[in-house]
Amino acid sequence: MNERQDREMNIIGVEELIGEIKEREIQVIAFRLKDELVSVPIEQVVEITNNRDITPVPKAPSYVIGVMNLRGKIVPVINLKEHLGIRDIVPEDVYSKNKIVIVETPKGEVGIIVDKIVGSIKFLEGDVLPEPIGTIGIDVKYISGVVQLEGDLLIILNIESMFNQEG
Repeated sequence: MNERQDREMNIIGVEELIGEIKEREIQVIAFRLKDELVSVPIEQVVEITNNRDITPVPKAPSYVIGVMNLRGKIVPVINLKEHLGIRDIVPEDVYSKNKIVIVETPKGEVGIIVDKIVGSIKFLEGDVLPEPIGTIGIDVKYISGVVQLEGDLLIILNIESMFNQEG
C-alpha cells in the first residue's frame, strides 16, 4: 500500500475497523449425561450444588423429580436425561451422588440433575457446528450446536427451547 492509499484508508477509518474484527469467545459449563458430553452457556448457569433435600411433587411430569429450597426460592429439579430422551436408570442415591446445575430459563430457575461436572470449556464462535440430525439421540430442537473436541463431541443445549414449550 502506498502513502496515498494509507491516508485515504485512515480518512474513512477502515484501518481501525480491520484491526478490531475478532471472533467471539463462548464459555460453557460442561457435564456428563450418561455417555454424552453436554453443556449450557455459562451466562445461564446460576450455580452448581448437590445434596439438597428434594420434595416430590404429586402429578408432576415424570421427569420432574421435585422441588428444592434454594435460599428461600422454590426451584423445580428435573431429570435432564429423561427430559432429553436419554435412557438411563436413576440410581437411588441420585440426590447425594449427582450434581444439580441451577440454570436460568425463560420460566425462572430450574435445577437439572447431571451425572458429573466436567468443568468450564471455552471455544470460538466459529467452532460451533450445526447439530448433526439424528446422530446424537437428543432431539435437535434442544440443541443449539456442537463443538468437536479432542476425542469427544460437546453438545450445547438450547435452554430456551427446552423450557419454553411446556405449559
